[in-house]
Amino acid sequence: MGKQTKFLFLTIMVLFFTACSDDDNVAQTYTATVTVTYPNGYDESVAEGITVTITHSLSGSFYSAITDASGTATFEELEAGIYEVSAVGETEEFALNGVLDGVTVSADASFEITLEATALEGGLVFKEIYYTGSKTLEDGSYYSDQFHEIYNNSDETIYLDGLCIGLLNPTSSSESVWVDNEGELMNELPLQFHVWYIPGDGDDYPLEARTSIVIAQDGIDHQTDEAGNPNSPVNLGSANWETYCGDINDGKDADAPGVPNLSMMFTTSTTMYDWLHSVFGSAVVIFRLPEGTDPVTWAEDPANLMTKPGSTSTTEYLMVPKDYVIDAVEVVRVEEEKRYKRLPSDLDAGKVWCSGTYVSESIRRKVKQIIDGKVIYQDTNNSSEDFLGSQTPTPFEHPLTVD
Repeated sequence: MGKQTKFLFLTIMVLFFTACSDDDNVAQTYTATVTVTYPNGYDESVAEGITVTITHSLSGSFYSAITDASGTATFEELEAGIYEVSAVGETEEFALNGVLDGVTVSADASFEITLEATALEGGLVFKEIYYTGSKTLEDGSYYSDQFHEIYNNSDETIYLDGLCIGLLNPTSSSESVWVDNEGELMNELPLQFHVWYIPGDGDDYPLEARTSIVIAQDGIDHQTDEAGNPNSPVNLGSANWETYCGDINDGKDADAPGVPNLSMMFTTSTTMYDWLHSVFGSAVVIFRLPEGTDPVTWAEDPANLMTKPGSTSTTEYLMVPKDYVIDAVEVVRVEEEKRYKRLPSDLDAGKVWCSGTYVSESIRRKVKQIIDGKVIYQDTNNSSEDFLGSQTPTPFEHPLTVD
């Protein structure tokens, strides 16, 4: 073989292997189509104009598209992986949402989502939940600065007398066993630890339109109080209420004198000296009992109590019908494989989380509109769409711009 021929041959081989190498490095991508349909009872089944979001479970990268006249949204050039798909829309009367968890894209694929409708009546919503806690100057763990902020998202004054708040069993560390014979989450919600209510005779505690209350675990200035944490992000000395557990645990819980106490209606533990929203995340609800019902008496009724399915433990949990629920938020762990659902999808079709524990982060509801300086928060019963995770806590404060 001559030198020129040999050189030409070697050049061709180098180009060939380079091309093959380049081809090997190009990630295979796929196309996914998502078809969205309205719930049963709608005059039409095809859902046009619905926002569909597909999120990669590991990377967190996401893509959004609007369904066309056939109710279909198309996503191209998706990498292989596991995705969460959510669909959100709204009419004058209903919030519409649906979700598919853990769908696999390893080839061109098609998925279907049937929406669920929730009436848009306004009312009380969780504006912000700070649960992650903070680190101390000595790198210790501090959670006494947790708070839940509740907002009147309506145009009318709402009386808070009798409003109840509680956390679901289990926390985000395990999958729920509270399911029916079909494996679906039960229509009664199992509440654990302390369950609280606002006292009053029905018209003692008005909450004006577009204003909020803050419920503190401990109602102190956590940044300056001797019992606090200088690294805490919050001052809760002006909280509207605090959750004081001292009456059942020999006074181990400190009672902030300047902040009134919620009333306890139930507890699964008389040894816990704080009302702890797990720093890993807990599903939380606000609810009302039927008018005229005494919360403590209702919670003592055996018909409203239940032991954990499949367990030999005698601990009884307070079972609240989901029809009593006013607002619910599915707060879960940051680890994708531990983001367990505990709330039925018609109460919350999504989930929300922060970046870790003791990171001084909260979740905060998105602002939908600001009218005459008053905030209207987004509420589609889908926390994946309605909330922002990993926020700097801002109790008592409301954004000045739409999210």
